[in-house]
Amino acid sequence: MFASGAQAQGTITHYQNEGNLEVTHDVGCVAREETKTSYTPADLYRSIHACIEQERYTTAADLYVMAFARGYFDMLRVKDKSAHQAISVLRLVTFQKLSKEQSEAFGKALEAYSKDGISGACSFLQASGAPDYYPKYMVAHGMGGFKKEGGNGLVTPFDTNDAWQVSLAKTGICSAK
Repeated sequence: MFASGAQAQGTITHYQNEGNLEVTHDVGCVAREETKTSYTPADLYRSIHACIEQERYTTAADLYVMAFARGYFDMLRVKDKSAHQAISVLRLVTFQKLSKEQSEAFGKALEAYSKDGISGACSFLQASGAPDYYPKYMVAHGMGGFKKEGGNGLVTPFDTNDAWQVSLAKTGICSAK
């Protein structure tokens, strides 16, 4: 019970695991041809924001599609389902920083891209191949990272090439065959 006139003073403690949503390559706004398979979705979302700041909306849309595919791929290979929310958090953090005008311009670019640029994205992503980074940004985001469970947090066995093709199909970037 509180004494008369006293108010509860709440304290919020924010716990964060090392590597959570970590950017490993801060490369600014880059064209997809300049990206590497070592760039994580965390890296790409940082690049998307840089592109939007430079009003390079088509490039931002291109990187968004790549981040989407890689994020889906990482969800297939990271065991801890609570870690999968990393992609939604990255998206939220990136887009909440935008002005209304930037959001609208990016939305229009993404809509146009989904009609005109998606086949090029499919070809590029198939040719570049599956990501080759360890998805620490995602593994560290989940509860498994706090529990310090053994192992690397990845599904085993895992067929990288098959999972990449599934990712491209399930995200709608490439048509399922």
